[in-house]
Amino acid sequence: MKNLGVTVLSFGLRGETLLRRPFVADDRYGGSRAADGCVVPERDCSGGEGVMGVVRSVVGAGVLAVGLLATATSPVAAAEESLLERDVLPILTKNCLGCHGGLKKEGGLDLRTMPAMLKGGESGPAIEKGHADRSELWKQIASDNMPAGDDREKLSAADKAKIKHWINAGMPTVSERQKDVETVLPAAKRHEPRQVAEAIDLHISRFLDQAGLKPVGPSDDAAFLRRVTLDLSGRVPTAEEATTFLDSKDPDRRAKLIDALLDRPDFGKQFGRTWRDWVCPPELPSNGNAGTQPYGQARAFGDWIGKKLTEGKSWAQITREILTVKGEIGKNPQVIFYALVGQGGGTSADGTSRAVASLFMGVQLQCARCHDDPYRDWSQREHWGLAAFFGRAQGDFTKIETGKGASKKPGEIAIPGSAFKNSGQTIKAAFLRGPEYEAKGTDDLRPPFAKWLTAKDNAFFARSLVNRTWFYLFSRGIVNPIDDFRELNPPSHPGLIRMLSNEFVAADFDVKHLFRCLCNSQAYQRTTRFASGADDRDRSALTTAFGRMPMRLMTADVLFDSLKRAYGDEKLDLRTGIKDSTVGMAAPVGDPWLEFQRRFGINEEDATDFTHGVAQMLTMINHPRLQARSKALEAFLKKNPDAGVDRVVEWLYLSTLSRRPVPEEVSEALEFVETATDANTAYDGVLWMLVNRSEFLLIR
Repeated sequence: MKNLGVTVLSFGLRGETLLRRPFVADDRYGGSRAADGCVVPERDCSGGEGVMGVVRSVVGAGVLAVGLLATATSPVAAAEESLLERDVLPILTKNCLGCHGGLKKEGGLDLRTMPAMLKGGESGPAIEKGHADRSELWKQIASDNMPAGDDREKLSAADKAKIKHWINAGMPTVSERQKDVETVLPAAKRHEPRQVAEAIDLHISRFLDQAGLKPVGPSDDAAFLRRVTLDLSGRVPTAEEATTFLDSKDPDRRAKLIDALLDRPDFGKQFGRTWRDWVCPPELPSNGNAGTQPYGQARAFGDWIGKKLTEGKSWAQITREILTVKGEIGKNPQVIFYALVGQGGGTSADGTSRAVASLFMGVQLQCARCHDDPYRDWSQREHWGLAAFFGRAQGDFTKIETGKGASKKPGEIAIPGSAFKNSGQTIKAAFLRGPEYEAKGTDDLRPPFAKWLTAKDNAFFARSLVNRTWFYLFSRGIVNPIDDFRELNPPSHPGLIRMLSNEFVAADFDVKHLFRCLCNSQAYQRTTRFASGADDRDRSALTTAFGRMPMRLMTADVLFDSLKRAYGDEKLDLRTGIKDSTVGMAAPVGDPWLEFQRRFGINEEDATDFTHGVAQMLTMINHPRLQARSKALEAFLKKNPDAGVDRVVEWLYLSTLSRRPVPEEVSEALEFVETATDANTAYDGVLWMLVNRSEFLLIR
């Protein structure tokens, strides 16, 4: 039985619009049926027949086409392959969707999906495939009745010709080459990481081919070792680890290294503190508010996530434990989540629901708090329907703000008076794009919400974590910002994020499996270097299209742990001696880690934003602890008393930059050491020089 999909026709669509609607079982098609009757593959289980579509982009011209779900599997003539993406989508997006898409559908006409276009509005079907002259949409465009309004620019003759040609061609949506990519991985089962990695690279290479871009080559072993260790362990490799890897002749050494790093507790720790910073971003030194966030308290929350991941819990299990927690912070660290996302040190149903939507669903609801959001297609009722699930949470950490005249019935919440419209109106708990939830008695509504959120057929949950993980590794999400899945902010590679979301679901939300798949891809293992002669346009486009890995700044956590590793001092203290202001709930004043966080915090939304300023440079260059004797170096010299200068210098490079020095670097270090009055002090100087190089501070 063929698995039918739904074609999405908007520049501004996620490529998964119908997956946001409530599902009902529809075994006739091996998937689910949206509430409006449109068939949606439950997990895009094409079995080699269905087509999900791959994004194609002409990056230089700035034309981005959303990947589509094909409604049929008949071949498309080569001459028609790019009609939709190249010609039609930009026209519809610019001229039509403002009135015929999202919350606004003039005349009942929705031009966002193929079924909606064929169904039409009050005037009947908008399009008849293969017959432009019999299509109402074409008639309105040809007569200049559409776009409507005296202030709207009419379509040019060239644009009209493109629309007419596309309709007469049968409204083709995808090419045979796109089908080949989409059917590589049937989505019904978990696959081997290398299979998924190969599928990732097929998606990206197809994107690059269509854009006329050539990816850069792979990184060398030293760069890969340092990058993957920093990403998965949060610290630089030791000299011994670097030597072992660089000297290995095993053709599978990279895959084996990834496996080894994922099996260490350090991976859970790094993943946990990454989520800590997403929940409670560290204060940047430049924002003037250093110390006002409860950042010290957030550390326990990140540690808890890391511990659960190390124990083997899935992301669905961890999420449910976060959202349904009861008790006190001291006994249940995940309670901190509610304190961090709430207001005034407690929690509000409003603030909590917005944070949950952003962090676990990848959508922004803040504008819908006060009014319907026409740009993101969320209604005020949907926002408060979600908030109602958190309105009856109990505990000392909770502060519920339901507004004047709020209903005290379970499962209801009142819109507060601060909203622009409908203040005081009572709203029942309702799942996003789903039905209302019938509460019983005084039930805590968080467990049923958490169960719905983490269900395998909930498209929100899997794709959100997939996109955040991709962002963490590539410094750019498939959807950007990472919490803004919406019609006017489509994924750059819709087929890719669908495929990875399907795999994440099939793997029972196994975070390590997801990282293993991504890190084994050629895309992740590419060099950060551009080909000689590449112009600025190609450089920017190549990085955006994942044809090159960008350089990133270490986060404060990673830099701090890497310095501790390089100096062999787990109690490294880089405080400046300047008295700190209050740093938040139960956070120790003058804590070395916390001060380092504030001084070296980076822009979590753009790790490629190289904005380290005077405070950071002065700390690295002038702090006496970084100019003092390294315990790690002292131990190496004690263990190797006969080591020559060249060997010591090599060890220092391996300990910091994870590579061996080139001959020129050895010569410079040799001259420096031999002219010094004390060799050991000179070695300390070489180490100080290395940790102050941009190569040390960057993940390349």
